[in-house]
Amino acid sequence: MNEYLRKNIRTLRKGKNLTQEQFAEAIGVSFKSVSRWENGDTYPDIEMIPIIAKYFAVTTDYLFGIPEEKKKEEFKAMTEELMALGEDDTERAIEIMRTVRAGYDLSDVFGRLCDCLRYSQVKKTAALTDELRRMAEAFFDGNPDAYTKTIALQNFVQLEEDQYVPALLDLYASSEGATKDCLLYERYLYRDEFDKLEVCRQRRFYRMINELINGNYSWKDERTPNNVDFAFWKNNLLLDFLHGLNNEVPTEDHPITCGKGPDVFLEQRVFLGELRTCYLAMLGRTEEAYKTLEDTVSLMEQAYALPEGAELKSSSPALPTLQLKIKRWKTDVCYTFDDGGNELGDLWGLHPEYDYDCLTSNPRWAWLDPIRNDERFKALAERVKKLI
Repeated sequence: MNEYLRKNIRTLRKGKNLTQEQFAEAIGVSFKSVSRWENGDTYPDIEMIPIIAKYFAVTTDYLFGIPEEKKKEEFKAMTEELMALGEDDTERAIEIMRTVRAGYDLSDVFGRLCDCLRYSQVKKTAALTDELRRMAEAFFDGNPDAYTKTIALQNFVQLEEDQYVPALLDLYASSEGATKDCLLYERYLYRDEFDKLEVCRQRRFYRMINELINGNYSWKDERTPNNVDFAFWKNNLLLDFLHGLNNEVPTEDHPITCGKGPDVFLEQRVFLGELRTCYLAMLGRTEEAYKTLEDTVSLMEQAYALPEGAELKSSSPALPTLQLKIKRWKTDVCYTFDDGGNELGDLWGLHPEYDYDCLTSNPRWAWLDPIRNDERFKALAERVKKLI
């Protein structure tokens, strides 16, 4: 048995001046169970770990005596193993998931775990999805913040079995017509409050643009060496739209930013720039690929140099007053609307760890393989790594 767990349960119990019988009654187990835990004869059941932690107002990490950095390393190792599992390794996948559920703060790791499962080739059996559902229930019951909840929900919905999806959406997702902006838009339109209406219109238009760009890519666009010409055509189409919307003209050295700094379309430009680099690499247009990636990485660096609360604006006549504010979340750059209302929880922002993974090893981005071993490419990837 984990020596820290045994000692910590005993120390915490004594710190509250409880007998083993009193502690056992408080958490709904037998006196013998507590005695066995403290003697190191058995582990508490996996479901009991968060109950014990909550009772003593400590984290599960504290119970196991695991330093934060070590836990991060262990979780990273588990996710890498999970992504590498074969289709018949379901039992090992479930074992990893149970380890995470018992020993980690799900608000920090659940979304990432779901993301790894999406990539993994392991069969999504009933037993695996049952375990994932138990993790999801614990995650959502923990009242995660809006951004974390949205990202986790996006990943979890893709893994959940069909018959459970409607109930899942009813519980945790807002319908398109019932979002705050949609409801306020109808209110201001009815009341002829056109100044307020314009704020909602710009927000809704911005969300539509984001969906147009980010929602138009599938795994096929990113990972399979198939129909690259069509993928490149679509990338050109969306970039032309973005540049035209903002009255800007791309140059040879600035095909993504047009020589501008970060604006409200920061995330979309980085996304299109990274994918464009993939397509150019696959098409053998290496120099163009490097100029595209250089422009994209420079934009990311500029964004990360901005302080918390910095404003991002738009040069588009369709969005004359829209502003986003930089909001830091761990190592990521996220956004809120400038007036403080309606956080953009459904937008990804910038995530350097994910970007670095895509550039260097993610199999979904295999179209980068022709240039991944080039020193110029490695140098650009290293600049992204420094943002983590």
